[in-house]
Amino acid sequence: MTSAALKQLAIVGGLLLLLTYFWLQSRSLDPALLGRISQVLNTFELHDTELDRNVLLARAGLLTHYDSLARAGQNLARTLETLQQQSVTAPKETAQIFEPGVATLAAVLREKLTLLEYFKSDNALLNNSKAYVIHTLHRLRNQAAKVGQARLVAELEALTIALLRFMQTPEGTIGAEIHAALERLPKAPAVQEDLRALAVHGRYIVATLPRMEVLMRALMAAPTTVQARALQEALLQQHAKLEGPARLFRLLLYLTAVALLGYLLSLFARLRANARELRLANQALQQEIAERRQTEAALRQSEERYMLAMQGANEGLWDWLVEPDLVHVSAHAYRMLGLVREASAMAGHTWQIYLHPDDRERFRETLRAHLRGDTPFFQCEVRVVRPDQEVGWVFVRGLGLRRENGRVYRMAGSIGDITARKRLEQQTRQQELQLIQANKMTALGTLISGVAHEINNPNQLVLTNIRLLEEAWADAVEILDGHQQAHGEFLLAGLPYTEMRETIPVLMRDVHEGARHIERIINDLRDFARPSARGLQATFALNDSVQRGMRLLAHLIHKKTERFRVNLAPDLPLVRGDPQHIEQVVVNLVTNALEALPDPSREVTVSTRFDPTARCLVLAVEDAGIGIPPEHLARLCDPFFTTKQASGGTGLGLAISATLVRAHGGQLSFASKPGRGTRAVVTLPCPAESPHLPRAAMAG
Repeated sequence: MTSAALKQLAIVGGLLLLLTYFWLQSRSLDPALLGRISQVLNTFELHDTELDRNVLLARAGLLTHYDSLARAGQNLARTLETLQQQSVTAPKETAQIFEPGVATLAAVLREKLTLLEYFKSDNALLNNSKAYVIHTLHRLRNQAAKVGQARLVAELEALTIALLRFMQTPEGTIGAEIHAALERLPKAPAVQEDLRALAVHGRYIVATLPRMEVLMRALMAAPTTVQARALQEALLQQHAKLEGPARLFRLLLYLTAVALLGYLLSLFARLRANARELRLANQALQQEIAERRQTEAALRQSEERYMLAMQGANEGLWDWLVEPDLVHVSAHAYRMLGLVREASAMAGHTWQIYLHPDDRERFRETLRAHLRGDTPFFQCEVRVVRPDQEVGWVFVRGLGLRRENGRVYRMAGSIGDITARKRLEQQTRQQELQLIQANKMTALGTLISGVAHEINNPNQLVLTNIRLLEEAWADAVEILDGHQQAHGEFLLAGLPYTEMRETIPVLMRDVHEGARHIERIINDLRDFARPSARGLQATFALNDSVQRGMRLLAHLIHKKTERFRVNLAPDLPLVRGDPQHIEQVVVNLVTNALEALPDPSREVTVSTRFDPTARCLVLAVEDAGIGIPPEHLARLCDPFFTTKQASGGTGLGLAISATLVRAHGGQLSFASKPGRGTRAVVTLPCPAESPHLPRAAMAG
């Protein structure tokens, strides 16, 4: 190499090194990393706020159990673990700020969770004592009133008032009043043991309640949220600190790139001059090329015979030169990949872009294993994505040629199309999964029937007893009214009789209506789970199946949306088929519509109508949800196709629904606009002899 060439190479190399240096210095804190950390910190604050809210609810007695407290603490711990994992991937200069803050946040969280455990145990004991004291005071007061112990009644009422005041405002003076009231309780041999237990629990409440207030304030004052926000602010300041110098180095990077481009253009001008000289030398080579053509023609004939044999076996050839990274691919291999052959060779890393993204790493690992000498042959089944986005399967095999040091310098082999075989295997697997899912649905139906039966027995007992209680109350009212007229107002269950006389019938009526509602749900569950014995020859009302399906989903509907509308056309003709199957279709379509809603303010509409032109019934389920991408609409009813894999979707709901609708001679279709919602339409034919057809349809 001449000194001039070395000089040019040194200049280009120096500019490239300078570009690399400026590029390294122009980087700032990764925005994606900063976004992930900020999201985790925001989640931490949300869980911390949820924990504080649950503590207040538990203290106020509005939380029936402590599962939500434990769950909130676990969420905080998991979020902190995620935050600690993020610190591992952070750059060194960021980690120096981030890791101490995370450690401080962890220490504060541990202290708060420790206080939480003290709070749960003390609050549980305190609530038990409160419940015991209130119940015992009420019972003892009634017993004392019956036996005429007026002093004991007065002392118990004074103690009750003092305890209620102390529970609202745990002051020392009120606590002293409670102690004094407990000491003043007169001795009553019949209830002395209860009075002694009452005194123990009352003193425990006086001693524990102020401590609980202090413990709750300590929990509320724990600086977890403050520390999380301080950590986030420190990260933002670090990002701002790095961003300033990065902008300067980006400018220098641009200027250096312009200088390198100018120098390369000057080299290109020199290369053009040298090309003229090479053109003259090329003319001398033409003579030699002509002599080689005869040899190449004979070689071509041999290659054509070999290629014909490979095409007969439906396989293509490939030849990879490792060092220059060039792959020679036969024309048949190009056709299997769905490509137009523009050249006989391509870069080794280029053709791998036609592999399915999920299979690329497995293909590379298999290739690396053969290059290392771990396997005697290279063979791998992979998916390929053709330019028309069709996915196919190919089987690639080959063998590497090695130098004396064991390093592979060349590989050659074949590629075959196995798409048909793979599709047949996939169909077999789908059929097996369908059988498994059918068995699961059968077991689920049996379970639903058993649960409905177990619930129905106690519910029937409630219905029977509430009727008896209503009759008993009707008889007792006359006696109680006479007692009121004779002795004036009195208490019933701790409330004035005048108020209870109006309230008790309402309560019993509500219990009766609730039990009747449970009975309707049980009957719907039995009908839904019970195998149909009527086949497709029975006639039924479409609106009845729709209403039964919606009753089954009542809980999910109230949970998912505040705007659920039902428009069922009256006087619809009957449908011939299986009402349970149509009910299952309604359940599947309404469930999918509810799951598509991003928030409860969006609406879902279920409607039925008669189409006189087509002489069919139309069931429509519309939602204002997230919609379905256009590329997925055609595959919605394919078995095992689902867009809800992460949330447990099986891909069988719509496939089964479409099958059931087709069994009734109908059709299931979808229309959707992403971001605006989806409309599912079921059309069911009416029997020609149906006596319930509207007059307009009969005339047509």
